[in-house]
Amino acid sequence: MKKLYIIIFVLSLTVNFVYSNFIFKNNLHSNDMRETVLVAEKTITIKCSEMSCKACKQSITKAINKIEGIIKLDINLEDKIITVVLDESKTDGQAVLNAIIGAGYDAELIN
Repeated sequence: MKKLYIIIFVLSLTVNFVYSNFIFKNNLHSNDMRETVLVAEKTITIKCSEMSCKACKQSITKAINKIEGIIKLDINLEDKIITVVLDESKTDGQAVLNAIIGAGYDAELIN
């Protein structure tokens, strides 16, 4: 008889735990719900023919990373191409181009 009470007790705890977890995960008014923010991404490509060494790459990287809204930056020294993914709501291609020119390099926006 004692074993039966223990089994019933353990089962009731298990059912209660599963039920409360289900209610918590499916509660639409829970404080754990996080707001999703959509980002308008745009990829731009810049040709920088003067870029020739690692120091150039570091200088340009530093200048571009000062701009708010840069999501991803890729600099290819061999092809002299800079690819930037940016948040259009915070910056644009002209700002990136201006940062490169401000760092002392001639550059042109390809797309």
